[in-house]
Amino acid sequence: MKRYLLAAILCVSPLFCLSCLTTGPSKTGALVKVYRPNVETASLACSTPQSKGISYMYVGPETISGQAGLKEKKLITQFARSVLSETRVINPIGIPPMEGEYPNLSIDVLELSVVDQKSRNRIARKGVFEANINIRQMGLIDCATTEPISIVKNYEAPSYKSETLISPRELEGKMIKEAVRRAVRQFVPVKRTVLRPVKTGGDELVEKSAQMIDGGNCSGAYETIKPVVKSPDCRNADLLYNAGVAVECMAWKRAIRQETQARYLQEAEKYYRRAANLSPEDSLMQRASRELSYEVETFFVSGTAQSNTKKEKDRYKAPGSY
Repeated sequence: MKRYLLAAILCVSPLFCLSCLTTGPSKTGALVKVYRPNVETASLACSTPQSKGISYMYVGPETISGQAGLKEKKLITQFARSVLSETRVINPIGIPPMEGEYPNLSIDVLELSVVDQKSRNRIARKGVFEANINIRQMGLIDCATTEPISIVKNYEAPSYKSETLISPRELEGKMIKEAVRRAVRQFVPVKRTVLRPVKTGGDELVEKSAQMIDGGNCSGAYETIKPVVKSPDCRNADLLYNAGVAVECMAWKRAIRQETQARYLQEAEKYYRRAANLSPEDSLMQRASRELSYEVETFFVSGTAQSNTKKEKDRYKAPGSY
């Protein structure tokens, strides 16, 4: 009996050891949001690279052409600018570029219509918006739709409840916004929530910071190791990397304003870069450094762009809303 019990213990104990070994960096860390370039290219074909995205864009009645009167042009301008604003990356400019400082969003309208049809006791409202959309800079087309973007929407309601139907203006807005979103989405980073693993073991501070980050106390972890990692003489790549994880985590758990998030992420990117330089063979450090560099240089530069846009509006007394 003792022999069988001993054999069972010997068989089971390696499993316990294995479970201890597998609770490493791949399973512990902090959940963070990561922005990556959008690989969507189905809507627009570009002759010039747009790897850094577009920070500013102008769209106005004079950039709208085709089957649209002045009223429709103003409507399309209003909804197109609202789409650019909601990206938080592309800032709509109210003043046409004089020397090609930023591109135009040009929309050639092929059809914009809302038609009601009555059949017995029901009413159907059909909307169609079809247009060619391109991005011009200095008079040249940089990006253009490979084929017209066509948006068709249908709504129905009983005749005695016709007031419940979406209004023609709201329907036009939905179609225009959807078309513009489809055209510009490849310039808008894609956001994903990922686990940013931490480094464990070895140095006592590395292990302590890893445990605190894994427990959700990112700010506490950073305060614990801050006196060490702030020093330019710090050569502990794992500790510098964990500092980056802690600060990146703080950007999404503590910061509310985009400007504050940008400041945290810029700080995290510095730690990741220092760690990556010390350990060029470490894939975790290299990936984190690349991702944070992209976020800081593209998406979060929009915070500065938005501030500059506001100053430009004030300078030229441009409309405060569209």
